[in-house]
Amino acid sequence: VTPPVLGCFYIKPNFPGRCSHVANGGFIVDPRVRGSRVGKLMGACFKRYAKDLGYKAAYFNLVFESNQVSVKLWESLGFERVAVIPKAAKLEGMPIDPETGEPKLDAAFGYHIDLDKVPEDCDPL
Repeated sequence: VTPPVLGCFYIKPNFPGRCSHVANGGFIVDPRVRGSRVGKLMGACFKRYAKDLGYKAAYFNLVFESNQVSVKLWESLGFERVAVIPKAAKLEGMPIDPETGEPKLDAAFGYHIDLDKVPEDCDPL
């Protein structure tokens, strides 16, 4: 019997060329196991693996304000909010703006971490 996949993530350069030492990642957790700390484990592993791959920093450019679980996760893992982009995203389920009659646009936050500050002996497991 194959065990279920609880979640997955990727690591890639956030910017090509001169800024390719800055990592970016994408994460997804099976909705059936949300709240079980799978995301926190993957985030901790991301920091360790990105450092091991030679990245010097990580930057997540689109952490949506309405996704408070994600906001709290990155802040709990030592990421610093360094940017706010108002009206950055059209997301499903947003409340209607009474002035326009259209769904409100969500803000996006940028989060950064200096991977050189991740201890060499960091073991996320």
